[in-house]
Amino acid sequence: MKKSDKYMLVSAVLTAAGISLITYTASRYTSFKRVVSRMIRLEDIASLEITRLSSVPGEQKNIVVTEPEAIKQICDDFSDIRLKKCARNVSAGDKYSYYITIVQADRTQRFDIILKDKQHMIIYDNNMNHPHLHTYKIMSPFYPQALKQAFDC
Repeated sequence: MKKSDKYMLVSAVLTAAGISLITYTASRYTSFKRVVSRMIRLEDIASLEITRLSSVPGEQKNIVVTEPEAIKQICDDFSDIRLKKCARNVSAGDKYSYYITIVQADRTQRFDIILKDKQHMIIYDNNMNHPHLHTYKIMSPFYPQALKQAFDC
């Protein structure tokens, strides 16, 4: 084998390895938009059933958000979140955990979202054909102000 053929072979192997690494890394990162927002339109959401659990026993509170503007504000807070898949056994690091069920106009529950803290989220897709659950680490700054304000009313 000529020296130039060896260099071409090595560069082809390195290129393939680089593409594989980029593909693997990209598949580990996603966004809330890709996981949830592209599967259900804002107009199809009839309500958000939200439970706030506290690290203090007896401080659980349940609300149902039905106003389109309030639903939009909460969804907007989540829309730009960047996510990275992680292990399923995450523990809550904040005082409150939020369990959000997205209910469609036909009363089906499409997604369950568990916000463990500002850094971890579990998303369960209730798709009848292919239900699945994924745990994510939140990789971008996240301030769920509209969600917290919904409980202050």
